[in-house]
Amino acid sequence: MNSGVDLTDTLNADPATWKGSSLLSVTQITQDGLSLLVKTAKEMKILVREKGGDNRLAHRLLATVFYEASTRTSCSFQAAMKRLGGDVIHVDGGGNTSASKKGESLSDTIRCLECYVDMTVLRHPVTGSIGSVAEKSLKPVINAGDGVG
Repeated sequence: MNSGVDLTDTLNADPATWKGSSLLSVTQITQDGLSLLVKTAKEMKILVREKGGDNRLAHRLLATVFYEASTRTSCSFQAAMKRLGGDVIHVDGGGNTSASKKGESLSDTIRCLECYVDMTVLRHPVTGSIGSVAEKSLKPVINAGDGVG
């Protein structure tokens, strides 16, 4: 992935390092950062089981932009956002909810969505495409898969 986003050891046990950061590669996560991620995931699992969720992301909007089919990945991000009180705008990059059919570039699509959302989850078939988008993005981008495999 060739982007201006630092892909080595930038997300650690300090929650401040995660706030407002894009997540493009596991190489960004330190060992302590991975421990924080697992701990938080366990807490979220208990929260959902016991209370169904909460409202910590109320008034926040997530864009899920998928140029490749993915039921589990897409639904897991959408469900997490909604269980934490936020909402989701889903864009089917290859379908009727994207202007890509009319020739709009990936960068233009993300730039447009940034006007509406707080963060974008992106899946795209071209290796490195998400890093290129994140480099220019003003809001955090999460890599939900780019390239083959």
